[in-house]
This record gives sequence, C-alpha cells and structure tokens, in this order.
Amino acid sequence: MRAIRMLIRARQQGRVVTPRDIAHEVSISSASTTKLIDRLVAGGHLIRVPHPHDRRTICIEVTAETAKAARETIGRQHARRFDAAAAMSSDERETVVRFLTALAEADSPQGDLAGSEQSSSARPDHPD
Repeated sequence: MRAIRMLIRARQQGRVVTPRDIAHEVSISSASTTKLIDRLVAGGHLIRVPHPHDRRTICIEVTAETAKAARETIGRQHARRFDAAAAMSSDERETVVRFLTALAEADSPQGDLAGSEQSSSARPDHPD
C-alpha cells in the first residue's frame, strides 16, 4: 500500500515514478521491486508507461480505478476515526491528547535528554 500511496501523491504532483523510486520508498531490492510491480500490474493496480524524457526507462503509474478505491478507503478510515473521537467525552479526549503529546515528546531527540535527567523513581506520578 505504501507504494500505491506514493504513486498517488506523485500523480497529484505531476511527478514521474520509476521502479528505482519505488524501491527506495519501500526499502526493497530491485528484484523485489520488479516482483511487486509485476503483481500489481497483473492485478490491474499499476501500469507501465514510457518515461517522458528517457527512452531507456519506464515509469510506473497507478490506475484511475485503484486511485479512486484508495481515496474511498481513506475517506472511510477518517470517518471511523472521527466517530471514535466523537464518542468520547471532552475529558477523555483531553486525556488522550495529553498521552499522545507525551508520546510525541518522548520520541523527540529532546525527549532523550529529558529522560536521562529524570529517572522513573524521581517522578512521583510514575508507578514502579
């Protein structure tokens, strides 16, 4: 799905995508990329087209049908997320926001420094 999302973004931005670009995005070998593209082409999700400037290479494009299906799936996912958030009370949402903010701060490079300055035993709110 990551390769398809990349191809949809590229299409929206008017960029061309080569198999090498897909390999880099998905972090797989060129052989694995070829197999992936072959499967997605056979499934009707991608097409191979000539590169607009380099006759030696091909470009990969997502089909209109697959792009539409991906947009619809994303729309349904966003709707379910909204419904989940709307079902929570204001206090519950505030708790979730504090939790996610703390996670984001812990993942930041500055979070590494803060964690080394204060051990878990020094934090009164941290259960041992």
